Amino acid sequence: MSLQTDRSSLAGPDALGVRTRLFGSCAVLTVRGEIDYGTVPVLDEVVEALPCGLKSVVLEMTGVTFMDAAGLHFLRRLDAYGQRRGIPVRALNLRRQPQRVMELARKWPGTPRLGTVPGRAAPTGVPTVQEPQ
Repeated sequence: MSLQTDRSSLAGPDALGVRTRLFGSCAVLTVRGEIDYGTVPVLDEVVEALPCGLKSVVLEMTGVTFMDAAGLHFLRRLDAYGQRRGIPVRALNLRRQPQRVMELARKWPGTPRLGTVPGRAAPTGVPTVQEPQ
């Protein structure tokens, strides 16, 4: 499989950008900017465009500076995507603010249980550090 795409929102200086790349059968979504109500549709489009036959999905979040409840809802949909396909989905390298949102939200039922431990290893050969822009 071969795929590399770049998508972004038009929401101003803190717009969301997503780079999608395949490493073998693993899709890596490298995200930068803010995940909120205005930018989540970009993430939904990216997930909808993923090819069939993937063995895992990694959401690389080093570049995410802010995430609100809309981001939690997206993570729930991404988790459901992985469950429907029987593949692992991991969110890696959360900064403090998105990590804190996840910590607070875990108190409520239905919060996604994605692998969100900062620094958790991705599949072999999959880069997990944001690329220079």
